[in-house]
Amino acid sequence: MTPNPYNPLAWFVGEPVIGERTWIGPFCLIDGSGGLEIGRGCDISGGVHIYTHSSAKRCVTDRAVEIERKPVKIGDCTFIGANAVIHMGVTIGNHCIVGAGAVVKIDLPDYSVAVGVPAKITGTVDPSSGKITYH
Repeated sequence: MTPNPYNPLAWFVGEPVIGERTWIGPFCLIDGSGGLEIGRGCDISGGVHIYTHSSAKRCVTDRAVEIERKPVKIGDCTFIGANAVIHMGVTIGNHCIVGAGAVVKIDLPDYSVAVGVPAKITGTVDPSSGKITYH
């Protein structure tokens, strides 16, 4: 296996498309097997898991169905906090913040702040100042 160019302690599956100036921390799982795009200038903190597939249905059906795959897209200049989990099929917009430990199962529009399990949108980001306004 060829070492990934982002972090020697991160695990990459498939062929994700990752924009310039994106940083990926240690102990991340970056699953591109179902299609993954990460924009430019993103920070993916340590321990983040991004999934584009699930074998749950295959397992519970005694292998009678195929592995389910859905692409994930993360926009430009988005921050994903430590140990967050991004589920398959999710789109996260530009200039978003996902809090540490969040489990993202919903799409997040541009400038969103999302936290919690499951993640909920709790605020917006001003990309010119970085100021967060909470709802």
